Amino acid sequence: MTFLKTIFFSITLSFVFLTTQSLHAQNSTINLTVQNIQKAQGKVVIAVFKGADNFLEDGKAIASKIALVEKIGEISATFPNLPIGDDYSIAVYHDVNGNEKLNTNFFGVPTEPYGFSNNARSKWGAPKYDIARFELNQSPKDMVIQVKKWSKQ
Repeated sequence: MTFLKTIFFSITLSFVFLTTQSLHAQNSTINLTVQNIQKAQGKVVIAVFKGADNFLEDGKAIASKIALVEKIGEISATFPNLPIGDDYSIAVYHDVNGNEKLNTNFFGVPTEPYGFSNNARSKWGAPKYDIARFELNQSPKDMVIQVKKWSKQ
């Protein structure tokens, strides 16, 4: 009888633990479409940042992807297992020449197309975090970012 009680108690405790964990550890997926790709060459580089302190900081992206561009139009990327309820931002650029950096001119102005979550725009420098931020509060979250050259911002 003691053995059965022990087994029943262990199963009940495990069930309660797993149920509690699933309530607190809900994750979501971001389905991102990058639009306005004008040249069928190079790569699209995507970085997902969590929180204002990490926004656009080197090495602070919590997820990233590089997609080869084979046609004009759009590409899609999926970012699974991101905690629901947190604030995020996304930065994207089309690395047309494939050198794995956002090229700039002599004055530091980007010469390759780029974009941010919420299609946040800023003519002089990156947009403020509050403009590019979004809360991940549903699963999945579908998003669209249009990349544009600086002159079109």
